[in-house]
Amino acid sequence: MSRKTASQLVEELYRGKRRKGIDKDAVEHLHDVVEFCFLDQERDNIRTMHLLNAALLHDVVEDFAQDGYTLEHVQALIGLSTEETRLLDLLTRKKGQEEKYLPGICAEEDAVRIKLADRIANCRDLAAWVTKDRCFCEEARGIHEKYKRENAAILAMLHQHFAAELADPSHVFSRQLKLLDRCMQELERFYAQYQGAALEV
Repeated sequence: MSRKTASQLVEELYRGKRRKGIDKDAVEHLHDVVEFCFLDQERDNIRTMHLLNAALLHDVVEDFAQDGYTLEHVQALIGLSTEETRLLDLLTRKKGQEEKYLPGICAEEDAVRIKLADRIANCRDLAAWVTKDRCFCEEARGIHEKYKRENAAILAMLHQHFAAELADPSHVFSRQLKLLDRCMQELERFYAQYQGAALEV
């Protein structure tokens, strides 16, 4: 089996796939997650590479496990380090283990960073979907409610594990949470604006 870079693998796997509800290539979401991971322009090159690979690959096992892209296969295919594999494992939702998913992520700084970046990117895409359709369809409402519940749980766990980092306005978490809060406020405005339209669709 020949090795690939994380970027090559996601370009191959997501080629031709689209984001739900909007005119956007699915692979663009992965690049958005990378962008939102590096709001502080990380200077540690090894940590940067770990974050970059895990951010690019964060959906691969969930989206392509049925095609043989297990954690072990992706690790071997890319040549992921132990740290990258651990991050990818934390970021992968596993059936029957939902109650462990967010607590596992929220105990690890780099996993939180990627999860927050993913949530920012997802909220922006949800806002684009709702804006394009000019309604909050039932599926979009369900996603919005899930994000609100999970965001509250994530924030509570962050205060438990990373209080000092949250108190530091220069820490990437502070900037990510401000951006996420703006995204969620925008979704709330759209929800108030379009909820009647959603019922008519």
